[in-house]
Formats: sequence, C-alpha cells, structure tokens
Amino acid sequence: MNILELCLSAGLGGLELYVFRSNKALANNSNKNNVIPVLRPDSKLDQYYKNHSSFDIQHIKPFFRALPLLNAKKLAHIIDKNKIDVIHMHWGKDLPLAVFSKLFSKQKPALVYTRQMMITRKKDDFYHNFLYRQLDLLLTITKELEGLCKKFIPLIADRITTLYYGVKSPKKFLDKETLINKRKKLGFTENDFVAGLIGRLEQSKGQHLLIEAIHTAKNDGLNIKALIVGHEMTLGYRGKLKAQAEKLGVLNNIIFQDFSSEPQQLMQICDCVILASAQETFGLVLPEAMRAGVAVIGSNSGGVPEIIEHDKTGLLFKPHDTTHLYMMLHQLYDNPNLLSRLAENGKEKADSTFNDELHYVTLEALLAKKVP
Repeated sequence: MNILELCLSAGLGGLELYVFRSNKALANNSNKNNVIPVLRPDSKLDQYYKNHSSFDIQHIKPFFRALPLLNAKKLAHIIDKNKIDVIHMHWGKDLPLAVFSKLFSKQKPALVYTRQMMITRKKDDFYHNFLYRQLDLLLTITKELEGLCKKFIPLIADRITTLYYGVKSPKKFLDKETLINKRKKLGFTENDFVAGLIGRLEQSKGQHLLIEAIHTAKNDGLNIKALIVGHEMTLGYRGKLKAQAEKLGVLNNIIFQDFSSEPQQLMQICDCVILASAQETFGLVLPEAMRAGVAVIGSNSGGVPEIIEHDKTGLLFKPHDTTHLYMMLHQLYDNPNLLSRLAENGKEKADSTFNDELHYVTLEALLAKKVP
C-alpha cells in the first residue's frame, strides 16, 4: 500500500510527532508499505524527520490555504508519481489541499483524516460540506470527539469512528536500586512521595495548581514533593512558576526539569503522575505513565475520563480545583495499597487499550479498507 502522510504544520507538538510515528510504524510494517511524507519546508517537523529518519521527504510551502489550487496540483503530481493509494492527513488546515489534490490527481486516492483537535462549531456551510464530503474516513482520538464530530459534521456521520492513541511501553523498567539513584540525582530521597507533572510549561497545563497543592501538603505536614518537567512556551514562564513556589515557601519541595526525550524514565521515579489541564482532547501523558506502571491523577474533563475510570484505573479531580487535586494526592499518600492497586489496574488497561503496536495494526487495516 502506498501511503502519503500529509502535514504542513510549522510546529512540533503531539499532533506533529504522531505524524512521524505513524510514518515510521506504517513503513516498518511487514506488509512493506511505501510511505511518503509531505511536509512544510524547514518546519520543526521537517527538521525532526531529518534528524531521526532517512525518509524521502517531499516539500510543499503553504500558500492561500482556503483555495490552494497551485499547491494541490503539485501534490497531485506527487500522488500520481508515487501511485498513492491513500492520503493520511492530520492538520485541519491541510484539508482543502488534500481534497483538491485528490480531485486533480489521476490516481484518486482515498482520503483519511485523523482529527486530534476539538471541534466547537458546525461545519455545514456549502464550502465545508464540499470538503468533508470528499473524506473517506474521519478518525477521532476519543469517543467524546467522535460524538462532537458527528454532531457538527452530520453529513459524514457514518464515516466517523474512534481510534485511541497508542503509546509504547517503556524501553526499560527501572529496578529499585536504579530508581533510588535517579531520585537522589534529581534531589529527591527514597522516602519522598513524588508527584510528577510532565508537559509544556504554560497556564493551561496547570502546573500552578500542583504548586498550590504542594503548599497545602507542606502546611499539613505531608512529605509530598513535585517534579515538573517541560519546556516553556513563553520565555520566562518557568521563572514565574518558581516565583510562585518561592512565595508559597515550597521552592525546595519542587524540582523543575526541561523537556525530556525519555519521559517514561522520569515517570517511573514518581509515585504518581498528574494531568492538571482544564481541557485535553486526550492527554497522552496519562497512558504513558500507566504503561510505565505509575498511578495517575487527571482532571475530569475532555477525553481524560475515557482514560481514567475513577478509583479503578486512576483518580479524577475537578478542573481548576486545587483543593480537590490535593485531596486526591492525600488519598494516594495515605493509602499505599490504593496507590499500588491503581497503578496495577492502570497498566493493565493501558497495555490493552492504548497499546502502540495494536494502534498501528488497526490504523493500517482502516487505511487499507478505504483504498479504492
């Protein structure tokens, strides 16, 4: 099967990294798929591809996205030259380009869109109806998003289905001695209860909520520390968080780390991992932690309740509510048996439901099913 992975986004976040992982997984499949990535030149994703693979990248510079006829003809040429069977697109702004290139090509490939972002309004005007009518399949990453897409794009409701993200199991599970040594290297002791929060440093990710919860824990005499990992989206935001921690008297209770390419190794030194965002379409950090055998706490919104079944595979807290987050932390701190049970159940669920290998086997089957 000849697959074209399309993404002209300039950034490098979860959406863009999923493009790369899909490309790699589909290309490495035993069925010997031929996968052609089409990217924006000199984008962060383009650079990531060059640093981590030897794929034959094709480039198209975005131009007049609403009606990209010239670029569509370029992409149609790539499609016909490589006898593309299916276009797999990811970024909503690429939809017009994908649609017109499909129409201009002689090959007439299937068009599959993996939608990872929320949808908040109807797409039922003439232009959007025209675009979405050309889709052969719309994949969503949660049931909640599937329901919203069916509500706001009713024209193709029968072509919308959910395919949960898959995440890999950790490359290595840390033994107790290694875990203790890694803790000490970061500044934690063996007996500290460590709550980890891993993600971009920005207001929406809720690091400030965890800092406030650590402050409450200190006042209550609990030995709860925090590991906050991620790169700042706005220069100076890490400093702002540190200033908050210092003002509350808990700067020595929190370790800040920059972006890590091996987050599951850091997760394993934590007693629990927290997703504190008020709204996440999915929340990839949760199944990553669960597959690493670490208990999780997540905000009760977006796609998170599809990952965490409260008190069975993790704990949920009210979005924006520091007091409730602290209550969940306190439960885990006070109850090692609960902590162990949630970690074990969470791993079992993630290994079966959010399994990386199973995800890409399913994705390939869905793509192949739509090939003309």
